[in-house]
Amino acid sequence: MNHPLSAQSLQAISRIASLCVITMGCVVFVGWVFDIAVLKSILPGLVTMKANTAIGFIFAGTSLWLWHQRSEYATYKHIALFCGAIALLIGLLTLIQYSFSVNLGIDQLIFQESVTAVATATPGRMAPNTAFNFLLLGSALVLLGTPKPHYLAAQLFTLVAFLIALFGFLGYLYGNAYFYKLSPSYTAMAVHTAVAFLWLCIGILLARPDVGIMSILTRADAGGLMAQRLVPAALVAPPLLCWLILLGYRAQTYTPEMGISLLGILNAILFVVAIALNARNLGSLDTQRRRAELALKQAFADLENRVREREQMAGDLQAVVKQVTAVMNQLEADSKNTATQAIAADRQAKEALNLSEMGTAAVERTQQEMQALQAKVEAIATEIRRTQQLSKQVGEISRLVGELANQTNLLALNATIEAVRAGEQGKGFGVVAAEIRKLADASKQSAQRISGLIEDIQKAIAASVKVTQAGIETVHSGVAISQETAEAIGGIAQAIDQIFLANQHISLTANQQAAAIQQVVTTLNSIDTQTLGPQRV
Repeated sequence: MNHPLSAQSLQAISRIASLCVITMGCVVFVGWVFDIAVLKSILPGLVTMKANTAIGFIFAGTSLWLWHQRSEYATYKHIALFCGAIALLIGLLTLIQYSFSVNLGIDQLIFQESVTAVATATPGRMAPNTAFNFLLLGSALVLLGTPKPHYLAAQLFTLVAFLIALFGFLGYLYGNAYFYKLSPSYTAMAVHTAVAFLWLCIGILLARPDVGIMSILTRADAGGLMAQRLVPAALVAPPLLCWLILLGYRAQTYTPEMGISLLGILNAILFVVAIALNARNLGSLDTQRRRAELALKQAFADLENRVREREQMAGDLQAVVKQVTAVMNQLEADSKNTATQAIAADRQAKEALNLSEMGTAAVERTQQEMQALQAKVEAIATEIRRTQQLSKQVGEISRLVGELANQTNLLALNATIEAVRAGEQGKGFGVVAAEIRKLADASKQSAQRISGLIEDIQKAIAASVKVTQAGIETVHSGVAISQETAEAIGGIAQAIDQIFLANQHISLTANQQAAAIQQVVTTLNSIDTQTLGPQRV
């Protein structure tokens, strides 16, 4: 199968051409430096490539090479423009010398050439057609290197220079000096100068083959393929036939009339062969096109069947998507309800947590008050025990008072007996003794009553001690119960806190589930829309 040349492959040829031009210029310049005749004129008896010409080729080739590298370094673009301007200036100054018959001193500025040099009107001066080519190609390189390149103008200048160089080369091929030497008073174009110009022209033309006139070579249609086949054949085959006819004529193999007839016949055969080859290629392309059309029709038919199948699958998928969407909507509603309930439970948990905190505070206050009560009850019990001890002491004192009253009564009795014995002298003492006895009896009775009272007090105190002890035990039990209550309420608070955190997690998870389900529903709706779209189409 035939494929048109790509722009990248043609630009690669352009780079190679620029390197060839630089190489040829450098080789000739080395020939001038070391005075090597074969490097300057190829063969003895041929005109030399002048030093200015070699320098012009070095600058022109460098300009084209740097133009291809301009995207890597911005300075390359400016250097390429400068080198192109130098080549243009060399050609312009040389043409000024020819036009105005002046010598600007540039011909032998670097190297001296003999006045007897072959086909050289002025030593060191290049041919006028060479200078004109440098003017054209230097202008083309400048047009390529400007900020807004003018590719069409550059290609037109290059085509003119290509024709001039081709005439020079054919002049050497045919042995016709008029093709490379305009006049005996002018210097002739060297054969390798013509070759270098051809390379340079090819390089410039292929620098941007996708624009301007050269775009026909990169077209991906039959016209581009035909141009790629016929243009090289038209440039190579006819000149080659003319050269072969000239060889036969100069060998006196046939007459001029026969030579012209042969040239016409061979050209006709050449064109017929070229047309036949291109017709075959075009026929092959047409056959491929028809096959492609048939394949395309078959592909369209297969595509239509697949579209029908896809429509059926899309219908089934749409039904499934609707069912899944309904389920997901229900899940979304359930998730939202769960989130709402979790929020409500969260709020209630907060209230319960606040109440538990208040209960904990109340229990703590109760515990503190119970502890204070316990301290007070213990203080009362202590005072009661002290009172019991004091009452015992009072009872003991009352007992001693009773005993003293008994003894006093006994003494009064004894005193009365002694007063009776004493008679009249003891009456006064008897009266006193009787009074003492009365006082002793009264004291005994008071002591007995005090003892009874003290016994009653002691019984009351004993009962108070028992009650106080029971109260202390009750207070201790209340403190323990309040402590247990505080611990229980603390546990309840921790459980409520955990419930609060769990509710928050449930709410967050439910919201995330609702968001994820909403995304799934949106995706399913998008799938539903996409499946319905082809069906509508």
